[in-house]
Amino acid sequence: MARRIIVALVLITTLASLVVMPRPSSAQPQVADTFPPYQARFFPETGQTAVNWFLETWKNTPNSLFVLGYPISQPFIEESFTNPGQFYRVQYFERAVLEEHPENFGQQGNRYYILGRLMGKELARGRENEPNFQPVGNPGDGTWFAETGHTLRNGPAPFRDFWLNNGGLEVFGYPLSEQFQEVNSQDGQTYWVQYFERQRMEWHPEQPDPRYRILLGLLGNEYRDRVHRNNPAFRARNVADALPRPFVYGFNAHLYGQGSAWQDRNRVLTLSKNAGIQWIRQQIRWRDLHDRSGAIYWAELDDIVNDASRQGVNLLISVVSAPDWAGGPGMPRRENFGDFGSFLSQMAARYRGRVQAYQIWNEQNRACENGGDCARDGGIGGRVANANYYVDMLEVAYQAIKASDPMAIVVSGAPTSTDTNRQDIAISDLEYVRQMAINPKFRSNVDAIGLHPGGQYNPPDSRWPERPGPGPNWRNSNEFYFRRIEDTRAVLAANGMGDRQIWITEFGWATRNNTPGYEYGNSISPETQAAWIARAMEIGRYEWAPWVGGMFIWNLNFAIPWRYFGNELHEQASFGVLNGDWSPRPAFNAIQQFQKR
Repeated sequence: MARRIIVALVLITTLASLVVMPRPSSAQPQVADTFPPYQARFFPETGQTAVNWFLETWKNTPNSLFVLGYPISQPFIEESFTNPGQFYRVQYFERAVLEEHPENFGQQGNRYYILGRLMGKELARGRENEPNFQPVGNPGDGTWFAETGHTLRNGPAPFRDFWLNNGGLEVFGYPLSEQFQEVNSQDGQTYWVQYFERQRMEWHPEQPDPRYRILLGLLGNEYRDRVHRNNPAFRARNVADALPRPFVYGFNAHLYGQGSAWQDRNRVLTLSKNAGIQWIRQQIRWRDLHDRSGAIYWAELDDIVNDASRQGVNLLISVVSAPDWAGGPGMPRRENFGDFGSFLSQMAARYRGRVQAYQIWNEQNRACENGGDCARDGGIGGRVANANYYVDMLEVAYQAIKASDPMAIVVSGAPTSTDTNRQDIAISDLEYVRQMAINPKFRSNVDAIGLHPGGQYNPPDSRWPERPGPGPNWRNSNEFYFRRIEDTRAVLAANGMGDRQIWITEFGWATRNNTPGYEYGNSISPETQAAWIARAMEIGRYEWAPWVGGMFIWNLNFAIPWRYFGNELHEQASFGVLNGDWSPRPAFNAIQQFQKR
């Protein structure tokens, strides 16, 4: 049936010499980057992925598959045919072309950030003097639009109800003609039609299914065929090659301590780049920077940001631990959320364009992250804050950061992988993520969802119960497996957030160590660690595309300070991909050799 939804080719042929068609240009001016959040939904029907705000518009369009159709291109930059000389980022769909308008971002809830191109208006160009396209007088019955001088009625065809029930003005635009009869070149039959600024409707009363009695033109397909036959943006792709943004490969690293005997920050950054890793996740403690007096001590963080920027390394800043005066060491008291927002607003303004992303808290489903001490005996003290409490804090943080740097990516804190459900220890990450996802504030105040999988001594392909690890311990629950991410993503998808990208902000495997609770590392050789990290990267990048957008290995260089302080066998050092003397472990070499794209 879709093949019948074609506007008469004879009309297009007669317009060919009159229409200034959109075209790619080698001399395109700079077009603003797409604003976060980044998200994706792959459609195997066309081998394309609807992405970012184009996807958001698609989801918010009533009856979107029928009104807009499947995506048929990747986003690309194209000149406007209604405003020659102006270039916009567009994504083509079967029945429409959607266009980013950065000048509208941040206004009216971003309602007009994505606009449909005036494809119907372009199609009707040159027909203005035909009787059916000439303005008519106002009949006084509420069906007339002064903007174009045309009516929108339910007779003979019920176009008015369809227009109202499927997006109205924002989706179709104003009517450009009255209803009239026109021959469809595909079947030679005559139908009632009406042209709109963005579409053409055609009435098929003979269809037994009422849903298909009004059909829309495949205008996106038609313009693709006329203008973009050789444009690679329209080439079908497999899901791994259809991401909304370049994949983020990162290290967790220790960049503080410059000037000490063990630290060489620029060497750390250079080694990261040598491994092909262009992102660093650096954790900071709010309590270490913000004095009760209001003074903020930026000095060393300034140096970190400057050095990373100079070397072309992107930063994800993970912010944790409130000052005592704000209710710390865990999350701040509710009455201090404003202080937290002020701190983040100043940080985002100070580092605008040089810090690319911020993560709000870390493993907030653990009690020790909410008032205890996570560094002692596996984490003691505190109580897990309600997920709604966290989302309220996230909302303040998100709004504060975006007010200072709209392009900054805000990542939610990553719950730790656990099936424990005790408020004085931890709440299951699956339950905690579910509670966040059902909170309507969460979706509108997060750009990427942070997650931390397990690992212990289970290979990345293993999974409980169908493919368990070696055992006997750390085996009988999926909390101990890297593929826990699949469970968490299923929770997100079940609650309407399956399109939002996940960033795995910590993953890795320990080797031999002397820290209680991490004994499983004694069964993992450096060579095995290397193989498992590389395989995990392969899974995240290819098997979990397009819904995983970034992976941060835990960790790059923690072995170096631990060796200096006399305990290179600490568990943090054992997760590292550098030895305490800066030499590469097998994992570093495996990461370096991994083909990143």
